[in-house]
Parts: sequence; C-alpha cells; structure tokens
Amino acid sequence: MQKIWSVEEANQVLPHLREILSVLIEQKKRAELAEEALSELEARARGNGHGLGAEMAHRRARVRAATDQIRQALEQVRGLGCEVKDLDSGLVDFPSEREGRPVLLCWSINEPAVLYYHDRDHGYSGRQPL
Repeated sequence: MQKIWSVEEANQVLPHLREILSVLIEQKKRAELAEEALSELEARARGNGHGLGAEMAHRRARVRAATDQIRQALEQVRGLGCEVKDLDSGLVDFPSEREGRPVLLCWSINEPAVLYYHDRDHGYSGRQPL
C-alpha cells in the first residue's frame, strides 16, 4: 500500500531528504566525471591503447561504484514513500490527497518547505501553491 503524505509529514522528513539528496547530487557529479574520464580513455585506447586495459578497468569500476551508490540512495528515498523526480534540481514528489482527489506534493531541495502540489497526471509545470 502506498503511503499518503500530509503536508506536515512531508515537511518533517525534509531534513533527512536534504541529507540524502545532497549525497545523491554529489554522487551524480562524481559518476559523470568518472564517465567522462572513461570516455576519454576509451578514445585514447582506440588510437594506440597498449597498456591502458588496467586503467580502463579501474575507471569502469569507479563508474559502477558511483552508479550503485546512486541506485541505493534512490531506493532509500523510495523506501520512505516518496520519489525523486529530477536529481539535478533535487525535485521530490510525495503522494497525497487534496480535496478528496489524489495529488502529489512537490518539493525541491532549494525550497524551505513543501509549498506546492500538482495533479498526478501533471508534472512540475502544473505545480500550484498549497
């Protein structure tokens, strides 16, 4: 059964979510840098890649480790009963109800509290103030 959040409950979990999202955003940056470094190395290897096998394996392992950490943190957020919608902006939705209909409370890491909601079939662009 899906958790239905009140605004108060969502606001209470924000400090924990901020902590998780901060780590997620940092891990995403690390993963992107590791992927960039791997791509550059793979391009070099296509030219004259002698002796680059160990370095490529090391960089692939770094990319896998970073993406595994991201996946685990996203699961942790899902385990709370909410969902990260956009990692770059730290956007999270909380299933809720408003006036007897299902909605999503919508919060971004840069906001002090849950201040918006939107219908389940609308996204960020459909946000409305509470």
